[in-house]
Amino acid sequence: MTTVHRWTGRETRALRQALRMSIRDFSAHLGVAERTVSKWEAGQATVRPRPEMQAALDTVLGNSADDVRSRFEAALVAADVQPPKTLVPPAADPLGGLMAVYQSRCDFTAAMPADQLLDGARVVRAVGLSLNLLCQEYADRRWHELLGRDAQVRCLFLEPAGASIQAREREEGFPSGQLSALTKLNIETLLRVRDRLPVSLREHLELGTYDETLRFNIMLVDDLCVAQPYLTASRGVDSPAFVMHRGSADTGLYPVFEQVFESQWQGRRAL
Repeated sequence: MTTVHRWTGRETRALRQALRMSIRDFSAHLGVAERTVSKWEAGQATVRPRPEMQAALDTVLGNSADDVRSRFEAALVAADVQPPKTLVPPAADPLGGLMAVYQSRCDFTAAMPADQLLDGARVVRAVGLSLNLLCQEYADRRWHELLGRDAQVRCLFLEPAGASIQAREREEGFPSGQLSALTKLNIETLLRVRDRLPVSLREHLELGTYDETLRFNIMLVDDLCVAQPYLTASRGVDSPAFVMHRGSADTGLYPVFEQVFESQWQGRRAL
């Protein structure tokens, strides 16, 4: 089993992702504030876990099941081989701009955490079910910093009161109302972010819902696209993630997923 001699943001994030917990849930599990975990993971040396928290993290890891420890070790390896955000595929790419494939969302977020994906972005567009990566993995403070630099963000959630989310709950084996409640919570998170922005910036964060059969979770971050299919009888967190780059002449896979987002956005219910 991997032994952690000194817990830093790298190890803390890997443990949280191995446990498949949001920052909110992980901080509650440890009994610390959400902003504390966010600062650990941001790599700020002055706010690394204190000695008593180092011991608490040792205990959490030591008491974890074998599959959690395996995911923790895999996340540490993946963190050392993160794909560069600005990688450009060669011309006439036979893979259509495909840069990387991850077996699950956990593997993807270990390799490309939300701060690496979003920090410094100019245009962010996302459509999916609950958009957990954006709402639970990216701190409110970072949203305010991003939007304060004139980023444009559009987020489209599956309608919490609609028929499609109820069908997905049945398909994934969740109790009735569980995915709806999570989606409502995530919508409220971004509404809170928007409400706390200066009035002049609020139009930079647009939110909406749609109610159609769920096929993909799509994030378009500048020239990157991350797409996850929603598979039958498989939870979204366990679905593979595909990372693509926009081609120089609107070729490849990026514009395909961009069109999917835009078509859903046109029929949205604005929030």
